[in-house]
This record gives sequence, C-alpha cells and structure tokens, in this order.
Amino acid sequence: MRILSVWLLLALAGIPGAVAQVSATIDIDTTHTTPLHASFSGFNDEVVFPAEFFDYRLNNVAAQLSPGWVRYPSGSFSSAFSWQTGLMVPTWASQFQGTPIASLVAEGVPWVNGKGGGSFVDAANRADFLGANLIVCVNAFTDTPQSAGQMAAFAKANHIPVAVWELANEPYVTGAAFFSSGADYVAKMKPFRDAIKAADPNATVAIFYIDAGDTNPNPAWNQSIANYPDKYWDAVTYHQYPAQSTGAFSQWMADENAVLASKTSAYVSGYLATVNPPGTKFLISEFLPSNDGMGTGTSLTDGTLYGAIYAAEYVMRMSTVPSMLYVGMHALTGTRGVNAVNTHYNDVQSAYNQGTTINTLTLSFGFYLEAQPLGLAVLNGVLKNATQSDAATVTGGATVPATGLGAISALYAEAYTTAAGQQSVVITNKSATSHQVTIRTNGTPVSGTLPVQYIAGSDPSAQNIAANQTAVSVQISTTTNPVTVPAYSVVRVDLNSPAVVSVVSSASYAAGPVAPQEIVTLFGAGIASQTTTVQITDSAGNSQPAQIFTASAGQANVLMPAGLATGPAKVAVLHGSAVALTGSVTIASSQPGLFSINQDGAGAAAADAFLVTAASQRVNQTLFTCNPPAARSCLPAPLSLGGAADTLYVELYGTGIRGAASVQCFVGGQSVPVLYAGQTPGYAGLDQVDISIPKTLAGAGDVRVYLVADGAVSNVVVLKIQ
Repeated sequence: MRILSVWLLLALAGIPGAVAQVSATIDIDTTHTTPLHASFSGFNDEVVFPAEFFDYRLNNVAAQLSPGWVRYPSGSFSSAFSWQTGLMVPTWASQFQGTPIASLVAEGVPWVNGKGGGSFVDAANRADFLGANLIVCVNAFTDTPQSAGQMAAFAKANHIPVAVWELANEPYVTGAAFFSSGADYVAKMKPFRDAIKAADPNATVAIFYIDAGDTNPNPAWNQSIANYPDKYWDAVTYHQYPAQSTGAFSQWMADENAVLASKTSAYVSGYLATVNPPGTKFLISEFLPSNDGMGTGTSLTDGTLYGAIYAAEYVMRMSTVPSMLYVGMHALTGTRGVNAVNTHYNDVQSAYNQGTTINTLTLSFGFYLEAQPLGLAVLNGVLKNATQSDAATVTGGATVPATGLGAISALYAEAYTTAAGQQSVVITNKSATSHQVTIRTNGTPVSGTLPVQYIAGSDPSAQNIAANQTAVSVQISTTTNPVTVPAYSVVRVDLNSPAVVSVVSSASYAAGPVAPQEIVTLFGAGIASQTTTVQITDSAGNSQPAQIFTASAGQANVLMPAGLATGPAKVAVLHGSAVALTGSVTIASSQPGLFSINQDGAGAAAADAFLVTAASQRVNQTLFTCNPPAARSCLPAPLSLGGAADTLYVELYGTGIRGAASVQCFVGGQSVPVLYAGQTPGYAGLDQVDISIPKTLAGAGDVRVYLVADGAVSNVVVLKIQ
C-alpha cells in the first residue's frame, strides 16, 4: 500500500472543491440477494512463465490479488502438456501443425521444459499458499482418457482441491484437425468425463462453448452441442475475448463499455441459458477486455488502468448470475498479472537447447503487479469472504459512451455480505468525472467512518512497467458518507463493522468445527490488547473461559477449554466485564489441523524428522530451509530414506487431534503407519502425530501430507522425499 497523495486524501474526505464532481446515489437492497459461489473470482495461469510454482517471491506478490482459484496448467499450452511429468511433449506439440495455435504451442515446449516443468503437486501447493482452489484444464487433445482418470484419482488421494475439470482448452480453435464440430467434440470428450467420474464421482466436469467474443450470435459450434442428445457434462465453460477495436483509446473504451453492458450477465441469461438444459452451471476461465492477438500483446486496453476497471466490473456483473460458478481473468503471471523486470525466457530456452534445466528460483526476477489485476485486488478482498451479492442500483452521475448502445452510466456498483454480516460495496467509475456518491442501505444513508480501498488515476491508459511499477497501485483510507469516487477508479467501501467473532484453527486457518483443547485463532474488529476474557458456552449450557495466549488488534490466539460438549457453542469476547464481540462455533470431539513452518497452514510441515539406522543410531534430518527476510519463504528440504534397513520417522505437529479415536496419515497419496497420535507433553493444546515413511516413496520429491481423524480431514502440509 502507498501513502495517499494530497488530492486523493481531500477527495476521499469529501472536502468540497477538491475536484470537480457530480452527484450520484447507490441504493443497496439487502432483501434482493444472489448466492455467491465460494472462491468465485480467480485467474487463468500459464505454466510457461519461467518462475517456478513454488517461487515464494512470486507467490507473495500474487497473494495480494486474493485469488479464489488458479487454473492449471494453462490454456493453449495444456494441449501438449503431460500432467504425469509436468512437461510439454514435443511430439504432441507437433500434432498442432497447421492449426492457429501451432507456433504458440511449439514455443511453449522449451519454456516449460527448460525450467524442469510445472508439476501438479507444485501447482496444488501454490494454490494452498494462496488459499485457492484449482481449475484443471485436461489435455484431451493428445493425452488419453486413462491418463485423465489417473489425474483425478491422484488429486483425490492427495487431497488436491480441484473445483472443475475442463475438457480440452478452446477446442473450436483447432478446426477439423481434432474436432469436426461441437457435437464431434463432446462425443470424443465422453470417455474423458467417464474416466474422471470413475475416479471421483463428485467431480465437476465442464465442456467448452465457443468464445463469447465471437461475432455470430448463435455459432454453429454451440448449435451442434445444443443439439447433442446426451448432455452428460456438469457445467459449460467459455472464454470471452472481444474483438480488438480500432482507432483511439477512447474508441476502445467505448467498444468495451458496450461489452460490459450487453454481453456479460445478459449473455448468460439471454443466450447460454436458453440453449442449455435448466439448471446448467457456467464458468469463465479466461477473459480480457479485448483479444490479445494470441499472446502478441497488440491490444491497447489490456494491462491498463481501464483494463483494471473493466476486469473488476466484468466479475461484478457476473457475480449477479446465480448459475455462474467461477470467473477468471487471463492471467495470474505475465504481462496481465504478476510480471517481472527480468522474465528469463531466454535462460530457460537456453537450458532447453543445451539439453538441461535451470532452477529459476536461483534467478533474480524483480516481480511486480501490472495495473490490470489491481482492480481485482480491490474486488477479490471482498469476494474471498462474501457469501452473497446484494442488489445495488446507481442513480444519477455521469455517463460514458458504449458503442451501439448510446450512453450508459459511468458508475457500476455491487454490494456483498459475508457470513459474519460484513457488508461492502464495490464501485467502478469508467469516466474522467469524479463523483460524490451517497450510499444508502434499504433506504437509510450509511453512517460512521468507512474504510476505503481503491485504485484511481487521471489517465485510463496508465500501465505499470518495469521502470515505473506503481503508476497504478492500491490505496487505503477512510471516509464518511457521501463517498468520493475518483475518476477512472475501482473503489471498495466497507459499510459496517459487525460485533462478531470468527473462530478458526490456529494450525490450518480453516473455518469449521473445533475441538476441546484445540489452539484456535479468533478474528474480530473488537479484539484488542485489553481483551481479558474469552468465554465459551457449549451445547449443554456449561460456560468456561478459554486460556488466552496472545491478544492484539483484531486477533487473539486461545486454547479451547477441555470437557466441552459437542454441538453448537457460543463465543463471547470481553473487555473487563463488557462483552465486545459474540459469535458461534461447532464443537467436535476432534478436528485435525497441521502446523506449517510458514505459520499459514500450507507448505513445509512444522515437524521433526530423524533416521534410525540399522545400527540403531538416530540421525536428525533437516525438514526445511528458509530465506529471510522474505515472508513465507520456507521450503521443504529433502529427507533421506537411508539404506534398506534404515527407517525414516517424522513427528508432525498439529492441534485438535488428541480427542480422535482413529487417526490416519496420508503421504503422497499413500496411507502410512501412525505410531502415535496425541498431545505433546509440556505444550498446552499442541498435538503430534508420529509416522514412518515407507521405502515406496523413495524419489517422490514434494509430497502432500494430511490427516484423517474420525473422518475429519486436516489441511495439507508438505515434505520432500529424496
């Protein structure tokens, strides 16, 4: 975050005369809501970007975007990608000769393979780091249904959170080389779908309709699929790359304003829903303000401040569609997402040409955020926790041109509510006019001091570049109602501060049930250093204080009392004798959570490891290496399984485990022997699970580790087995 410039401080404080403004009103109606799918907003990604999936430098920057999901391995590059090796296969790439994506796929081979590939496990671990799910784009061009089924089985065994399995990225692009029609495509996809469902009956499998940017209002590809009798798929996925405009930047904005107004939510309700069975779900795994010319970067608006406004408004409009599961911009990394001063494409190309690989974690990149994803950084901070969108109506204000539609409102707004009752509104301003906006909820003007987060600028074509990485950046401030919405901006306003406390595991940071004597973290605006008591009242009506380890602004770490009855419980946070916050939580006999060394519930395990040799000697092993001062920079270190008669033991540390009657541990998808599961002597609330690592995991590399305690599944941490 940057310090606010003087004029923006004045504007957001609502001081008259700071800038020329017009007035508008936003009315929020909390009686008209749309359920919001969890993890709604995410990003496509490109496995070809030279940085590794486990590059904590990149991931710390990407985390600022709060993605709900990330796509793996990518779009077009997935078409010749082997998930089993994490590499692109040159002979598979050669099968695209004569298609529009031939050169794109071919150039991806050295970029992916020169850095050693991008493994499914590494992608899953990065998703955990980001608190996101994966959307997997299955290579149904050159790989096999059997392989797709094995991938789904691997995901299930390794507790990899795959939200959707897409079949064959943009199959309509390759022409008759692979599919003669939409019907031919879905017929050929059926074995892939069946293999995935056999491995995971609960999997969501999606097929592709043609790009919504197609100028034909009812393309033959879509008609062919609509007429196909066996609609076996669970969802329809599509991309949206509007045709590139011509002329001045203002004309590009006018054309893209028209897309926002007429071909976002209206495209689903007015077209897609009419050619699909009732109840069909949809997702958008790639979109940009305009076609990027197959990666050539020829669009004027992509990557700009206007692009950021477009991206935020696009997702906001789609969030009002009940049948929309997920929406994601292209792409998390590269020239539209997290970019780098030095991208090192030449280095990975050189390594590939020499028949070797390069560990790009050793290279200096200089990561920074392009302007365009910053609109989503503002929005996703709301969407990550929201459970519903609330109807919001804009009255008054300036207008902007929208090609073919005349003038449309410069402002667009959506309101969102979390499970805890936190209400926020996000506003986009597509004009050069600053607005003084009165916000009303159910007819009543919002009052009090309101936290604000936003991006803004006077030049809609502004971009972040290596030489000026913060031309557009996220700012924070506070304001009162009415709120100033600056020119060319995306503004988030938090409307209330509910006196509600939320409870999560201190190990996993996952919401859900907690167990007696589990270490938990409380979050709430009323928690402060003067918090003196946390009181838990269980389902039997018994009330006990929780031991407070630490308390600071907005957060406290406490130990749940022993002897709590299972079922719903109430939580009260007190300052002296005054109740500051209340909340609820479910008590279970056990709820396993594993600590990570980065203290975020993901990545390298917080554990001890040692080898017992055939001569009964104990040899301690290093489980991780850290790279301070970078945050969350600890990575798993390789563990040796020793000789044939040696045994590797690992002591995993967690909480919420001691009350379980049955504890299983899975490492790399295999159930491993659990030698002990219970409390760690001398440490309140700390549990440990002692396991031995079988020789069958030799050479497995990074492996995902999780527990199942009385049927409850823990978070995933990572070990590296050499």
